[in-house]
Amino acid sequence: MLQLVKTEQFDDATVTRYDCDLTVECSGSMWGNTRGRKVHVTHIDVIDETDINCKTVNVTHDSTWDIYTDTAFEAAISKLLDLQVCFTEQGMQVDGCASMEA
Repeated sequence: MLQLVKTEQFDDATVTRYDCDLTVECSGSMWGNTRGRKVHVTHIDVIDETDINCKTVNVTHDSTWDIYTDTAFEAAISKLLDLQVCFTEQGMQVDGCASMEA
């Protein structure tokens, strides 16, 4: 489930925040033993940067950064947003927040 919370307009970006209640079962990551791990997603921020034609997607979750590269996580977030997303670089991943882009 995805629920729009707020949208804020800035000079060069629009930030849209969603609350959600989604549990994703990971398929496996090249960075850790994540196969079968259940990750609960609670918030998603979509930052539409109009000046560079880019969307950044920050996904708040209850797991560690090592879900990075998990294709099931990418697919679940893409389906939820109806927007194809993928992880950004490894150095952008932190515990509790997946950095993604569309």
